Amino acid sequence: LFVSHNMQSITRLCPRVILLDAGKILQDGPSHEAVSAYLDSGMAACAAREWPDPAQAPGGEVARLRAVRVRGEDGQIAEIADIRRPIRVEMEYDVIQSGHVLMPYYDFYNEEGLDVFSTMDLDPAWRGRPRPKGRWLSTVVIPGNLLAEGTLFVGPGLLSLNTLVAQYQERDVVAFQVIDSHDGDSARGDCSGKVDGVMRPLLNWTTQFSPGERSTGAIPLEQPEGLANK
Repeated sequence: LFVSHNMQSITRLCPRVILLDAGKILQDGPSHEAVSAYLDSGMAACAAREWPDPAQAPGGEVARLRAVRVRGEDGQIAEIADIRRPIRVEMEYDVIQSGHVLMPYYDFYNEEGLDVFSTMDLDPAWRGRPRPKGRWLSTVVIPGNLLAEGTLFVGPGLLSLNTLVAQYQERDVVAFQVIDSHDGDSARGDCSGKVDGVMRPLLNWTTQFSPGERSTGAIPLEQPEGLANK
């Protein structure tokens, strides 16, 4: 019997899952159905959060946060992300005072509270330019085969570079689960066990072989096509 809130472990280890709430059975069936029911029930960390009332929204005199959403490559809200696919995190905010150079950013934390990475808005369209009053939507794209499996918690922030004052800096506003693939085409390859690390990039490897015993460095490197005699 395996009891856990770790979605990637559940989907990897368990063909059948029982979802409990206050001692009552909410779902009993295939793992993917139970995981979906868990995420839809509101018991899991949500991948979207909004502040309809601007008076209740985090922010300062210059800007207020209105929403943070995690979306898959199909544009839908995504509580679960395939490790091989890109994912978008969008921050919706109101600028209520013009004339400030603003820099949106995110902090991403894992289940152990480790700051996995931070990313700042370097979009050249508005980098270094004062932003006028109005509704803004800033989105970052995280490529596939970069993150390790597990839960990631998203902390949005907005810094006014004029004064170096954070208009808001929130922790664990939304979260999503990164689920690894066992099809052999992710960074895990043919490994079936636990893969450590907070990031999991899919990197290019090369292998050279020469029969018999040869000293290190004896195998000549092949020149890429188009570089010969240049």
